[in-house]
Amino acid sequence: MTHFLNELLNPRSVAFLGASNNILTMGTGQLYVLLSRYKGKVYPIHPKEKLVLDLPAYQSLEDLPEIPDLLIIVLPTRLVKDYVERAGKMGIPYLIIVSAGFSEVGKQEDQEALLELAKRYKMRIIGPNCIGVINHHCEQGILNCTWFPFEVTSGNANISMVSQSGSWISQILIWAERRGIRLGKAISVGNEVDIDIAECFTYFKDDPQTKVVGCYIEGVKRDGARFVKALNELTKEKPVVINYVGGTKAGARAGMSHTASLGGNPSVYKTIIKQSKAIQAQNMEELYEYIHAFSMAYIPKSNRIGLITNSGGPAVALADSCEKHGLLVPQFSPELQNKLKPIIPAVASSNNPIDLTFDLQFNLFYQDVPKLVWESDEVDALIFYGLFGSSMMKRTLEFGKNKFADKFPIEAMDYLLEESLANFVDWIHENQIPVVISCLDTADEALEYLQRNNIAIFKFPDMTVRAMKALVDYGHNHRI
Repeated sequence: MTHFLNELLNPRSVAFLGASNNILTMGTGQLYVLLSRYKGKVYPIHPKEKLVLDLPAYQSLEDLPEIPDLLIIVLPTRLVKDYVERAGKMGIPYLIIVSAGFSEVGKQEDQEALLELAKRYKMRIIGPNCIGVINHHCEQGILNCTWFPFEVTSGNANISMVSQSGSWISQILIWAERRGIRLGKAISVGNEVDIDIAECFTYFKDDPQTKVVGCYIEGVKRDGARFVKALNELTKEKPVVINYVGGTKAGARAGMSHTASLGGNPSVYKTIIKQSKAIQAQNMEELYEYIHAFSMAYIPKSNRIGLITNSGGPAVALADSCEKHGLLVPQFSPELQNKLKPIIPAVASSNNPIDLTFDLQFNLFYQDVPKLVWESDEVDALIFYGLFGSSMMKRTLEFGKNKFADKFPIEAMDYLLEESLANFVDWIHENQIPVVISCLDTADEALEYLQRNNIAIFKFPDMTVRAMKALVDYGHNHRI
């Protein structure tokens, strides 16, 4: 049977309460973003305006030409209950209440009144005090109810998020898009008057478009046993990364006034997460970096890591970070080192890590060395540091006002790079090799090519190692 959230996330028509022609208001901004990519019918409702963002506006809910599949409410708190009841009487099945001012500010009775209406009219409600939803897989284009534009431009949008905070699926979107994070679905549950995190877990478990799930939580609001059960069932099927906050006195107080979430002892949540075999992130940066890794990389069989770099300092940093995080950097066997020494520069190290130093032989870095290391069966995963293409050479030319441009083999480098990267990508995916890469130069064209072809790339070495650690832990936990 189709999960009800699949219907909510795939509306054929959306009615909107709270938008006008003032683009500086929250509701108008949300409607503007929605219209940018959503191809279904949209019905703005406004008591005075004839047109809202060039769409015909209807004076009231009852004037709509059809019963919409979804109603979004961004109105002053005092108006919300009346419109929810009117929506129920009309038979609107799904509501997103963005409006705040309910249990998070002590108005528990007003929020309970919304739940009573939802039950009476058999509606399902997300919110209140939320930002809405995102669905890149919507049958009517992209459904984005937030105030922030976001688009996955390449690759499979296979990440799903559920968050008690709207900011972590809205304000982060521009960074996530630039970062190449493929967020396909996101649900901001807010105060969870009706639809809660547990139901989102149940939906994502069977959703074929979800490969990994991220979760931001400030506390379980009700029925902790159901939450734990849903989490355990989800982690049996897919990786889950959770960031729990609210365990301190200050955090609990802030959470209570934010989404009316009563934070508990961090050790309790840590135990729940560990026993469920989910991955715990210490902050939101880790959460997004980890789900980025799971969305692209293969799962290692164990914790032996081969390190391949083009610089000495990062090689040391990677090796040090690996050991600190419980990953093994094994010394290569004499047999493997004897195979490596004839092909690497004389100043390069043949041990683990392999530091090739400054060497612009694409095939050496992307093919010859990693193939020897992987085929030795002495490692379970590979971490690279230092993508390089022709971008730095082009920048150097520009810096020198293109003097001696004839001495820089840019075109030849571009051709060789493209060929090497294509072979590198094919080799990884054909053999399902766990690979992550650290690269400081995020403007390098090699980075964009590799991420487009499902290779996970991070900036600094330590985050790269922590992402690999999350992959290793998942593999260990789910093979026992």
